[in-house]
Amino acid sequence: MKKKPLGWDITLTLLTSLTLAAFGLLCLYGMFYYKYASAKPSWSIGAYQMMMNRLAAPLTILLILWLVLCIPKRLFSRKVLFAYSAAVVAVSLGAYPLFGLAPALSTALILSSLLQALILVLVIFGANLRFSRRGLAVRIGSSLIHLGFVLFVLDLAMLRGSPWHIPLFWVGTILMCGGCALTFYFPRIK
Repeated sequence: MKKKPLGWDITLTLLTSLTLAAFGLLCLYGMFYYKYASAKPSWSIGAYQMMMNRLAAPLTILLILWLVLCIPKRLFSRKVLFAYSAAVVAVSLGAYPLFGLAPALSTALILSSLLQALILVLVIFGANLRFSRRGLAVRIGSSLIHLGFVLFVLDLAMLRGSPWHIPLFWVGTILMCGGCALTFYFPRIK
């Protein structure tokens, strides 16, 4: 009996889950490392933060890559999806030598947030987009979760010390919570 390959939605969900699990393991490591190393006389909180940021950077980049692939799949065929995602990655890589890592990642996040906002508007006005589940509440909820997550990561990547940091943090948080409520508690709303 031939096994059916994993679908695109399941693959992205698994990749995202594995990346978030790796973040969780990194946090556990950081917690125990902090407890162990803080007793040493040469301990430096700044050095610890830099180490943890270096360790978290590849996982953050992976999450951004999964977002760049996940968000446009609602609008585009697989062929156009890969072309669009490759273009976003290319623009971000092009920004890296000119502006640095955080602005390059922010480029991908800003492009993703604009596309996700468009998808949210299209869903609200009844466009028939590609979603794995039916129901208006689920579609709006999924769009809100993705948009909130992109804004949340954009806030963490770019806006430390900015007056927009706290407002964008709360906008992202509220969008994700509202999206979860719609997706998991009101899925039958048509």
